[in-house]
Amino acid sequence: MASKELAELLRELRESKGISLRGAARDLGVDASYLSKVERGDKKASPSVLDRAANYYELPREDFAMASGALPSDIVEILRSHPDLVEQLRQTYGRG
Repeated sequence: MASKELAELLRELRESKGISLRGAARDLGVDASYLSKVERGDKKASPSVLDRAANYYELPREDFAMASGALPSDIVEILRSHPDLVEQLRQTYGRG
């Protein structure tokens, strides 16, 4: 199952621009039923679809990655190199 946060983000972006599901699917190069499943959180979007969505909606790719529960690779590398930062972030900002 896909991330509900990502599903909601994709649907909200599309609706805020007044684009139909079929129109967005066509512009993104995917089938409307696939996009519908992604927007409901029933299917995980492929990385290439997320890249196209980032360009289409003019948002950073990282916004989609984080909405799907992933961290940008450079942030992962920083945290791996400095594991003490993870606990520092938790103490500063809470555990969510």
